Amino acid sequence: MDIKRISEVISIIKKGKYKAFLIGGSSRDLIFSRDFTDVDIATNAPLDFIKKTFNVVNEDGASMGSIKINYKNIVMEITRFRKERYEENSTFPKIEKYLNDEEEDAQRRDFTINAIYLDTTNNMIVDPYDGFKDLFSFKVRFIGDPIIRIKEDPTRIIRGLRLAYKMNFTIEEKTNEAFISEAYQLARLSKSRLKKEIDKMIADLGETQTNNILKTYNIDKGEN
Repeated sequence: MDIKRISEVISIIKKGKYKAFLIGGSSRDLIFSRDFTDVDIATNAPLDFIKKTFNVVNEDGASMGSIKINYKNIVMEITRFRKERYEENSTFPKIEKYLNDEEEDAQRRDFTINAIYLDTTNNMIVDPYDGFKDLFSFKVRFIGDPIIRIKEDPTRIIRGLRLAYKMNFTIEEKTNEAFISEAYQLARLSKSRLKKEIDKMIADLGETQTNNILKTYNIDKGEN
């Protein structure tokens, strides 16, 4: 991945007097000097500013403050800082409000290693939940109470397991305990949504390893 072009996008947003950071798997892979294709940028810039400034190629996520741009042949997803809430029995978030602060935005993210905000123009790192430490301890750990985070969105179990096994990381004790005790919450998902998450795991880990992991955590694939 050409970091120069990513830095150019971040620099352009900053020149508009806004903040912008590489985030999630993108920042994690860059820190580890791994190649990556998915580019995620978090910002407090309004979508109207992004639309006026860049070549927008996909607005499907606009209702959640996210759009995709094409900058010099690199597609990047740009998402506004936001605070989310989950209504009772819902596994999909709603935006409570947009934010100006990246540390507040981090509160909605799932795992600490997915909440490392990296400004590639100056190598500044914002890391409110010690994700950098967990990254180099090779550890997957929830932000906040693991049970509450799973209750909000049970797909976090599958995503967390996929992340840990793909990167050969250990799973922090309370996080792992919650994966086991709250596995029943996956039944709240539609079969199609559960299948989508499991298919991603199979794509990353292979069917045999995926089936072994699901068996270990007593997770029903929901195929019946």
